Amino acid sequence: MKPIFCSVACLSVLLLVVGCERKPAAKPADSGNSPVTAPLDYLAAQGKAKKFAEKTITAAELTSAIQKFNAMEDRFPADLNELVREHYLQGPPAAPAGMRWHYDPQTGAVRLVAAPTPPPAAPAASAK
Repeated sequence: MKPIFCSVACLSVLLLVVGCERKPAAKPADSGNSPVTAPLDYLAAQGKAKKFAEKTITAAELTSAIQKFNAMEDRFPADLNELVREHYLQGPPAAPAGMRWHYDPQTGAVRLVAAPTPPPAAPAASAK
């Protein structure tokens, strides 16, 4: 009985020591929270918020126009340009740089997707 008690006691002390080991404090990542860079951080956050708001508002306008078209015509538009032709929108919707609008005429859903990048141009052969 005594050897089992001693081994259990030793094991529990060992686990206590290992579990209570002091771990080095992790250094906080430099996230730009310096008072020196605060104005630039603020302006960057403002720019991101503006882009997000523009995307959200444009998506809401498109969705609203699609819903109105569906209510009046009892079908979804064939493409987004039909909304312009039928005067549900004033002009074609502009997508942010590097993005394009993806419209599903079956469901009327519209969302932003990454625009495909064009392949690099081949170097011109020199004429001799």
